[in-house]
Amino acid sequence: MRRGSIAFSLATLVLALAACTGGGPGGSSQSPSGSSTGTPGTSAPTGSSAGLIFRASDEGGFIAPNARRAQLPLVSVYADGRIMSGGMTPAIYPGALVPSIVFRSVGPDGAAAILQAARDAGLTGSDASYPSGPVADAPTTVITVVHDGSRTVSRFDALGAGPGQPAAGSEPADRIRVAAAALLAGLMGSDTFGGSPAAGGTYQPLGFQLFVTPGSPAPGEPSLARPPVAWPLATPLGSFGQADALGGDGARVGVVVGADSATLRPILSAATQITPFTSGGKQWTLVVRPLLPDEVAALGA
Repeated sequence: MRRGSIAFSLATLVLALAACTGGGPGGSSQSPSGSSTGTPGTSAPTGSSAGLIFRASDEGGFIAPNARRAQLPLVSVYADGRIMSGGMTPAIYPGALVPSIVFRSVGPDGAAAILQAARDAGLTGSDASYPSGPVADAPTTVITVVHDGSRTVSRFDALGAGPGQPAAGSEPADRIRVAAAALLAGLMGSDTFGGSPAAGGTYQPLGFQLFVTPGSPAPGEPSLARPPVAWPLATPLGSFGQADALGGDGARVGVVVGADSATLRPILSAATQITPFTSGGKQWTLVVRPLLPDEVAALGA
């Protein structure tokens, strides 16, 4: 498959990404001709650099559904030991258009230990849900573990709201909840899981999911308004990807990978959340979510 813009149907892309991540971005990217140049692939085999073994994401809670779609997972772990999560967001306005992803590495031994910890915590075997008592506006944490050629999805309501340690005689579900919270805390902290730490850094994404709406962003303060940027790809934003029902009238959603991603990356990196883009004689607002390694691999790019 050549590396370039790849056009997919939205439904097919969602299924392909969900198969390897337990949920992920949806959309499509149109080639300059508007024709399909490939079909979705599957995630890279466990053991490769893009082999996902663990992911935790939040859904629901007190946030608009269309805003939640653009959020990054809490943490993603790969078979080579890379642990990826969203970077710090500077307290400035306007912020960067593309959220950063940072990674640290615990090496393959650390990754194996993380997978074993997930087994010990009861997060493998069969899908399960762990409801909690009423916690207002708390999200559901979805943990996906990829193991032995399959994946297990566990859903925890208000995972951070439970006790720190299981009480004597606790139900198995309570113990799983506490173990899951402890594993997640270690992954989002500095635990090496017995592996060999290696240099981390900022991940440079190989693809992007774009949410596109007609009209320019509202800068809030007129003096902060940014000059418009010309959309650089051959397919205009008015026909980019697929219609996005959650985004409203004229909204589009899609993904960009391959050669078009390389073209778009420096332009998106220099833009802010209130940078308007021009295409087809109109101005547009972009919300960008960088794709993680397994999500790019799922597209066969």
